[in-house]
Parts: sequence; C-alpha cells; structure tokens
Amino acid sequence: MPLSPGPRGAFFEPLGLTFKPEARYLHFVADIRYAQFCPLTRAVEILGERWTLLLLRELVAGPQRFSDLKDRLPGVSSSVLAGRLARLEEKGLIARRELPAPAASTVYELAEAGRALRPVMVELIRWGMRFLGAPCAEERFEPRWMLMGLQAFARRQPTPPCSLRIVIAAKPADVEIYVAGGPGGTEVSALPRAVQACVRAQGFDLLLLANGLIDIGEAIASDRIRVEGDASIVAALPELFDFRPVPEAVPESPSNAARDPASTEETTLENISRNQTQGATN
Repeated sequence: MPLSPGPRGAFFEPLGLTFKPEARYLHFVADIRYAQFCPLTRAVEILGERWTLLLLRELVAGPQRFSDLKDRLPGVSSSVLAGRLARLEEKGLIARRELPAPAASTVYELAEAGRALRPVMVELIRWGMRFLGAPCAEERFEPRWMLMGLQAFARRQPTPPCSLRIVIAAKPADVEIYVAGGPGGTEVSALPRAVQACVRAQGFDLLLLANGLIDIGEAIASDRIRVEGDASIVAALPELFDFRPVPEAVPESPSNAARDPASTEETTLENISRNQTQGATN
C-alpha cells in the first residue's frame, strides 16, 4: 500500500501513536535499497551486507583496533572492512574512540544501537545451529566465540546449583569463562567468581563435553580435558546447557506446548561426533 507523503514520523499519528524517530535515526529512512516501509527491511538494509554481523560479533567482546578486526576476520579486505566500519558508524551502531597515551590508537566500539543487537545475535547463534554441520578443514574456530555461544545455549530453567571455571587454550592468552547453575537457570560470564571446579579443554572438546557426547572419565584419562577440584561439578555440564535449535519451552500457556519438529531431531553436535567417529574407523 503506497504511503501518502508527509513529515517523517507523521505516518504514526493517524494510528494514535506519538512515536517519531529520533533525529539521529532519520537518515535510516533516506538510505533505502528496498522500497518497503517495514522495520525488518530497515534492519536487513543495515545488517545484510557481508561481514557486518561478524564485525559486530567481534565488537561485543569490547573495543577493537582496525588491525585487530582485520586479523580476526580472515578474508576481509582492508577496503571492505573500512567501508563496513564507516557505514556502521554513520548508522550509529558503532563509535570511534581515541585511546590515551601510551596506547595512542583509535578503537571501534559498540554504541547503544549496536549493543541492542546482542540478544538478537544470541538468538541467531541458536538458530544457526540448525545449519552448522561438521567443521571443514579450512574453517577457523576462535575460542573467544565460546562465551556468546555458551550464553546462547544456557538453560533458562532451573539448573543444578554449581559453579565452575572453563579455560580454553588460545593465543595470546587462554579464554576463561565462568558458569553457574541455579534456580534462575544457567549464568555464563567472563567476570571472575568463586568456583567449585575448573576444567581445561580445547574448544571443540568442551562443546562435546557440555553436550554430553564424551564421557568425562575417558576424557580425563586420555588427557582431552583436565579437571581441578570436584570432577562431579564438571560432569554436570550437560545439565546446564541445551544445544537443541529450539530451547525447551517454559510452560506458560497451552500455546507453548507446540514444538518445532527440529527440537526432536538429533542435535548438530551429535551428528558431528558421529561423523568424526565414522571417519576414524574407515
């Protein structure tokens, strides 16, 4: 349906709404690639370009220099990266900041509109699990991605009360993640806290352990993981996470009883584990 011309924001007035876009967002409307008046369209116009969401994922961890982003996004050219950064800064998703001496360098960080995307990215991680498949030899895995990944699959219902520290081998420094279960569900954070146990593992072994696809005793015996403290706390990891593409529903109403068929299928990690096992025996 064509929209009648008028002042920006006036479209909402006949609907009895007083909302008008803030001045810093008005240029969103002018930069149209799809002739559709729809907020999802606006989101696609900003986020749909290659590298954009991955760039924002890197900034979730904190401010980054241009060289940091270039190193962490292998395959992106300097010109493309500069273009994406400029566009995101123009749209108000990121901001530039000058670090004081002795660093004296420019960093990029998320602005309010960029930080508001974090829960969206968490849900995209869960949705993307449907299509993850087995890892290819040329694909790169960064341990720092594990923090948001584990947050995406943390159970939202009550979990066993426990706390542990996860250490993933990485360069230039190991990645530490703190996990705690309790009546409010599983909490995953990078903030240090008192723990009952510590587990050290490679990123992929940790995923298999958290999904219950490797036996903790066998993993310790084969030195795939190392445990400090109460090993039973580490063994409870699968009870703290739900790696199904569709999380377990919280029973609120009969409408919540409907489940996506994908939730009853075998998880992606099970398929990966089976493929690796079959490959080893062939």
